[in-house]
Amino acid sequence: MKINKQTKISTLIKENQETIEAIASISSHFNKLRNPLLRKILASRVTIEDAARIGKCDVNILFKKLADIGFEIETSPMLKEEKNEILQNSAILEAINSSKFSTLDVRPALAKGEDPFKNIMEALKTLKEGYALEVINTFEPTPLIKIVNSKGYLSMVETKKDTVFTYFLKVAEIEKIQPAETSTFKISNDAFEEKKANCKKEIHEIDVRNLEMPLPMLTILQELESLKENEVLYVHHKKIPQYLLPELEERKFKTWITEINSENVKLLIHK
Repeated sequence: MKINKQTKISTLIKENQETIEAIASISSHFNKLRNPLLRKILASRVTIEDAARIGKCDVNILFKKLADIGFEIETSPMLKEEKNEILQNSAILEAINSSKFSTLDVRPALAKGEDPFKNIMEALKTLKEGYALEVINTFEPTPLIKIVNSKGYLSMVETKKDTVFTYFLKVAEIEKIQPAETSTFKISNDAFEEKKANCKKEIHEIDVRNLEMPLPMLTILQELESLKENEVLYVHHKKIPQYLLPELEERKFKTWITEINSENVKLLIHK
């Protein structure tokens, strides 16, 4: 099989299961591939180029490992995706060089066990056209990038030693993007209880409120893997799982959410 920098890790694994150990042996950053659930979440979104950036290694090291297990490295003209990335990065670099950016360091919040998602989204709302938001973290926020990109922002990731700088640029085209049809519904507590009471499916109940991140998300996804057609998953959570919702949408699940208070959220999930 011929591969290039834009080949998805999931495609490699599907072609050859030896890919998992070949990549995992390069760096401890790739140990997540050995976890079946994390692999399912990340592999379909991460390209070889993304993996090199996340693992802080040269992409050619990945290519060599993959060539050793039988993959053929494609030396083709620049791909459309690569051209788009160059144009995207150029626009972001122009904003940075013109000092048209603001900075949000989320490391203190994460150290306290807090989720900085709301702060990031609020900061993005205040951006003017042509300005960028610099988010400082210790790892590449892949789920966040997917969510923000879906809203029309350009993004770029830069790693310096153990610090990751993720940039989001607001562009004029954002206003023209039409929101996709949603399958996530936030409803009142009364409406939620009524929906649960009238549910004709068998209710399977779990409580993830006392689990540390990212265990709540992983636990819910694991339960959904075995959820039968006549079942609905009833989840007790301590917050709205913002990073999980795009996963549920992509997997064609419908989700009803009610927020009792800042530490008590309930979800009903089914197909």
